[in-house]
Amino acid sequence: MFRKLWLFVPLLAVVNCFPYVYHVRDRVLVSRVDVDATLEIARIELEEGGFDAPLTLWAIRDQIVTADNARTISELYFRYIDKIAAEKDRTAADFGVWHLAWAISNVYRNGDGTIKAELEGAYIDARKRPETLMKFKDIASEHINGNKVYMGDFHTVARAYAHSHIVVPGNKNYLQSLDEYKKKKDRKS
Repeated sequence: MFRKLWLFVPLLAVVNCFPYVYHVRDRVLVSRVDVDATLEIARIELEEGGFDAPLTLWAIRDQIVTADNARTISELYFRYIDKIAAEKDRTAADFGVWHLAWAISNVYRNGDGTIKAELEGAYIDARKRPETLMKFKDIASEHINGNKVYMGDFHTVARAYAHSHIVVPGNKNYLQSLDEYKKKKDRKS
């Protein structure tokens, strides 16, 4: 489903379907996110590749992370950003670079000194990425380098993705464990 999501992005903009956009972090924080388990899901998705590969990192970009989580996020960014940028499908490549760089930008800008220290190199790289895009250049630049920090799920499709890729034990709207994600993924295979 999400592999062809790029078909819907322009439609969402035209009909102004962005009900979940915020500039205040308190509006987007989810209690009890298991960031370690969610980062493992992000790694699996990035390794698998495809149009939606960077979206798990994007989905947790506004959540509270530790310095260790930030280090892992930075490592994932540098391991996969050039692979995503090299996708033959330019729309998928530009969409992926935009969302992965946006994730880094938000985690960095919302983070404290320890988070920023772990993400400094990734943030410097992410800030340059919009200029490399053939598509989405202006909106990516605004999300990554703009004066406002754009937070939230943005639209219903992104919210559904977040609910199926973020681990939040005790919140029935999200995955309960990494095992639940793996079992659902195995059933789709």
